[in-house]
Amino acid sequence: MPMNTQDRQNYVMLLHIAAAVVVICLFGMTVMLMCVVFTPRIPSFEVTSLTVTPTATATATTAAPLNATARQKQTVTFHFQGLMENPNAVLAVWYKNPNLLMWFEHSSVASVPLEAPHLAKGVPANIPFQVEFTVDNKKVLRELAAKRRVFGSVKFGITFHAWIKFKFGGINSKPRFLSFNCQALQVGFSPVYNINNESNIGMLVAPIQCEL
Repeated sequence: MPMNTQDRQNYVMLLHIAAAVVVICLFGMTVMLMCVVFTPRIPSFEVTSLTVTPTATATATTAAPLNATARQKQTVTFHFQGLMENPNAVLAVWYKNPNLLMWFEHSSVASVPLEAPHLAKGVPANIPFQVEFTVDNKKVLRELAAKRRVFGSVKFGITFHAWIKFKFGGINSKPRFLSFNCQALQVGFSPVYNINNESNIGMLVAPIQCEL
């Protein structure tokens, strides 16, 4: 049975309404997807490695025990490695003035600037950081030696500071200051010093995910 004029108009109107609903739904889904993709998410920071190497001037080419004699100039070298992870799919992260603070017994033992990573094209998922520095504070060295003798391990803390901006093409967000705290970094030592197998070098027991 052929459609009359009124039915044809109603049918065309329904098609227009259905098309409008589809367009609105697609637009809404696109907006939601854009919000999810372009909403900045803060990077995470993980300490992946920390080695502690006591040395003394009397044995410059090899490691020396933490309880070396007082006539030797004692130092402790820290080698730190960390990883910044970018959870954003399309936003790159720009870092400025990254800095590392090393803590021991609630006191800062070192403050070391880190080299800001180069912002390459694309969005790198992981950016490694590493730095090496030496501490020669006698009080710190005595406390380190005492902790090691009693517990066989020493706990440190690290604070990572940096200014960051999120970038998408030529668009930049406002700078934001980040401060990550990495507590209870347990560095284990061998109970017996053995110069042949370098057992005097302390190593991080397990990687630590830092808190913002």
